[in-house]
Amino acid sequence: MPADLLLVNGRVRTMDPANPAISAVAIRMGRVVYAGDDAGAKAAAPGAPEIDLAGRTATPGLNDAHAHPMSVGLALLDLDLSPERNAGIGDLQALVREAAAGKAPGSWVVGRGYDDARLAEGRHPTRADLDAVAPEHPVVLIRMCHHIGAANSAALRLAGVTRETPDPDDGLFDRDEHGEPTGVLREGALALVRAAMPEPDEAAMMAALAAGGREFLRQGVTSAVEAGIRDPREMRAYQRLRERGALPVRTYLMMMLDETLDDLVSLGVFTGFGDAWLRIGPAKLFADGSIGGRTAMMHAPYEGEPDNYGLWMMPPEELKAKVRRAHDAGFQVGIHAIGDAAIDLVLDAYEAAQAANPRPDPRHRIEHCSIVDDRILGRIRDLGVVPIPGTSFLRHFRDAYVNNLGEWRIGQAYGMRSFARFGIVAAASSDAPVVPVNALAGVQTMVTRRDVLGRPCNPEEAISLEDALRAYTVNGAYASFEEGSKGMLRPGMLGDVTVFETDLFGVDPDDLAAVEVNCTIAEGDVVYERSAAGQ
Repeated sequence: MPADLLLVNGRVRTMDPANPAISAVAIRMGRVVYAGDDAGAKAAAPGAPEIDLAGRTATPGLNDAHAHPMSVGLALLDLDLSPERNAGIGDLQALVREAAAGKAPGSWVVGRGYDDARLAEGRHPTRADLDAVAPEHPVVLIRMCHHIGAANSAALRLAGVTRETPDPDDGLFDRDEHGEPTGVLREGALALVRAAMPEPDEAAMMAALAAGGREFLRQGVTSAVEAGIRDPREMRAYQRLRERGALPVRTYLMMMLDETLDDLVSLGVFTGFGDAWLRIGPAKLFADGSIGGRTAMMHAPYEGEPDNYGLWMMPPEELKAKVRRAHDAGFQVGIHAIGDAAIDLVLDAYEAAQAANPRPDPRHRIEHCSIVDDRILGRIRDLGVVPIPGTSFLRHFRDAYVNNLGEWRIGQAYGMRSFARFGIVAAASSDAPVVPVNALAGVQTMVTRRDVLGRPCNPEEAISLEDALRAYTVNGAYASFEEGSKGMLRPGMLGDVTVFETDLFGVDPDDLAAVEVNCTIAEGDVVYERSAAGQ
């Protein structure tokens, strides 16, 4: 609910170029009415509740430009397979065995977050590994990228997968020397097995949104993009929470084009419909897969596989036709494109759609936009496209990137300095739960260009802390056409603020990811407070 609030005695970074660093902000009825010194703030909102920042940094509320809040909540119920907790396949097996022991036979066991590149064995778990510990339970373990998974025999049976099952057009079943599926599933093959899993009902989705939203607020994120609405129940869950005033974060909804565009067009709905808390965003498509799965579409083949350039998620001409239809219907379009060949195709599609039907500032997006060079960056700039890089991907996935592409191809991957060099507005994102929500991990990676082990990842692409925070505030607002209402702390803007536990600019850059958020404020209302959370 909109409220009055004073923030004083701090190191406030407003992201407003005309007034960048101040000590105090006054918020009345949920909007910033003053940004300047302490005396001016107190005069602007007399009697308002006051927070003494005591030298701590405050910024506009952080904006995650590509994430999956509902999946973050659902993932809290699944096994945590993260590399930080699991050194090898034996550790994953132990988790599955324990989970299966507590479930009735036939119940699903699901885990998320393993990274084959960081397991001791350097490979994916297989059906044999999983059958050995849970023969009577269907099991699916999902890699960090969410584009690859491993299933046991029970899960494959429920999905109807046998050695005779053909590979889907947009995926692959890994097979042994006899042609039998090993249980490793890539892209559309993983989707076939996921389709056999029981789906959460609307109540479970609402609970997941509430739980996931709390995690975003804990990390100082007040706005997020839900990167894929495909089911009416998902839409209803969001709307019901909004109706109750219980939606934790402002959400810009990416609508899966194949599943939702016809219905939206028939109603005359397009990008921008909604309010400051819940708004229809881009029509979304997938052009390719992931680097970790060797399915991102590349101009040059993967290391050690001269015939593997990746996978198209649909024929290129089909993608172009779908982009044209969404563009003509008034949608911003957001396309998952990671490989350089996929990015070129997406740019071709946007260029053709705009040439055929010129629209003022369609602001189409490229989700992830991973492997680029100066030629591609020039095209992005000239077309006014907004990249949405996963700013902590290299922190978590460096090994897979180097193993699959080689150092020579990742020089400008998620290169915020290169985007800036070309005058491109790039908005920071986590893609959580693919990686943790922690926005400061993304900020640290942009500033240091180091992975979780401290190894450099093309340090020439490092940017300043101020610019990294800008990518998580101003640029995120721009990517959703909301730069007029949020992303800065200046009079008239929404009173969304993130308060950190210390002065960020006094922290060693290699320690930024460990800094906690002290409180998160939405429309002048404290919606998360660290002390109240018992931390």
